[in-house]
Amino acid sequence: MAYRLVIRIGDRTKRFPLEPGENLVGSCAECAVRISHPTVSRRHAMIAVSDQGVSVTDLGSRNGTRVGGRVVTDSATAAAGASVRFGSVEGRIEEVGVGDVEVGISLPAPALEPSRIPRGADSFFSTVTPAAFEVFALERFPELAEGLARGDSRTEIAQAAATALRHAMPCRGVEVVRDRGHTEELLFASVRSGEPGTPGRDSVAADAGEGWILRVDFLSPAFARSYAPLVRGVAALVRAAGPRTDGQLPRGPVAPDPPEPPRPPSLVRQVREIYSQAGRIAGGRVSVLIKGESGTGKELLARYIHAASERAGARLVTLNCAALPRDLLESELFGVERGVATGVEARAGKFESAHGSTLFLDEIGDMAPETQARILRVLQEGEVHRIGATQARPADVRVLSATNRDLDAMLEDGRFRRDLYHRIADWVVEVPPLRQRRADIPNLAAHFLAEACCERGLRVAGISRDAVEALITYDWPGNVRELQKEMRRVALFLEEGELLDTARLQAKITRARSTGSGDALKDVLERAERDHIVRVLDECGGMVAEAAERLAMGLSTLYRRMKALGIE
Repeated sequence: MAYRLVIRIGDRTKRFPLEPGENLVGSCAECAVRISHPTVSRRHAMIAVSDQGVSVTDLGSRNGTRVGGRVVTDSATAAAGASVRFGSVEGRIEEVGVGDVEVGISLPAPALEPSRIPRGADSFFSTVTPAAFEVFALERFPELAEGLARGDSRTEIAQAAATALRHAMPCRGVEVVRDRGHTEELLFASVRSGEPGTPGRDSVAADAGEGWILRVDFLSPAFARSYAPLVRGVAALVRAAGPRTDGQLPRGPVAPDPPEPPRPPSLVRQVREIYSQAGRIAGGRVSVLIKGESGTGKELLARYIHAASERAGARLVTLNCAALPRDLLESELFGVERGVATGVEARAGKFESAHGSTLFLDEIGDMAPETQARILRVLQEGEVHRIGATQARPADVRVLSATNRDLDAMLEDGRFRRDLYHRIADWVVEVPPLRQRRADIPNLAAHFLAEACCERGLRVAGISRDAVEALITYDWPGNVRELQKEMRRVALFLEEGELLDTARLQAKITRARSTGSGDALKDVLERAERDHIVRVLDECGGMVAEAAERLAMGLSTLYRRMKALGIE
């Protein structure tokens, strides 16, 4: 077993793992247990952990140390569960499994996208991440050096440098201006969409030659101070380039760079291969049908395909076909003309809005046959008629579809049109459920936890070994979506520098670890039964009565089995 100290200050709880040997408690930076509180001395007490247990020694603190309500004059034994007090700060000694204080997986550094940076986060992002230097040195700098060797003009080098800095640095944008004495003329810029650069204390400006100024607008003053030498070095590269060959730089800001395909978290070979194939498919005009249970990441894959395609510059249009009744679904898909009914105004549908872009139709298997026929007509003719309209409107749309239903069975019994299927299923891919790719769980959990903690402006150490084991053992009936929600929930209960342990996970997750999946026949049968019931419930849209009929069992029996198997 291992021990940790649990401290509560106000409504916040902090857990400190206690290493074997001596653990210094106080408010100074060298303390293993650092408590920033006015009543805690710089070197307040020492907690010693040995095979015999835990002992607490006061180090001559101003406000004293107590164990179990008694003042510690020299040294006192603290059993598991014992209360301790440092000045006016209350705490207790907690006994935990060794695996809950050991790091099972470390969290990656917080993402540095501007939308993820909390307001007033200067103190949080006060250190420089080596990742930016690595990206610039290994990917961007060689491109600039090759440009100089080719004899590219100063204009070309400046534009390449601005783009390189924008991609590699934690910044909002990069711009090149010409100093006109009392005014500055903007020559060009490389900015993030919606994140225009604003000169100020977050900016670094460097001389790029011929009166040009290279300015980078960083996310915080700390980053501006840290990366200033690199910006000046890049400006020197621009100065070293030859004269302009085109005679003039483009005027005004350059449009933001097209979005790059999102990078999914590290995945096992099976799903990595799916994304690899999707990257190739994205370059063509073929339609894609994505199969899989609810929550497996079908929409994430669709967004990846759109972002990697030639249509990435346009907005992806999405629609959940199972969320709307037939009449409303058709008006959403095809739009309506003014005057179709009293008080109805003209409105474009999803096909019209996705002209020149990509349309993602989620749960396409829930669509009525009549709606399927209208969609087929739009795809065949490349144009759409609004409801009540006589004139067609262009609809050059690439369709990506997803479903959790068995479309093969629906084709056989006529519930889904075969001609439409061949229009939407040039490439069919199935995303496996999370329980079939458990090796993905640690990477996905770390990715989602890091994302949630970054939104809070919080750094955490990672996930404990026991917590990783519990996450892997649990079956995740809600798949990736359920895992993401669990990581967002636990992030609300973590404090700076802490480790996610089993105490923060829901009981149903830790219970799966304690019981173990096992290979006994009873366990295998229960898992198979649970998976089958969940799949049928998904296909029935969560309608338990319909699922009971398909499973050929009584409604009360199904409810009882759902409760026994932990199906919500």
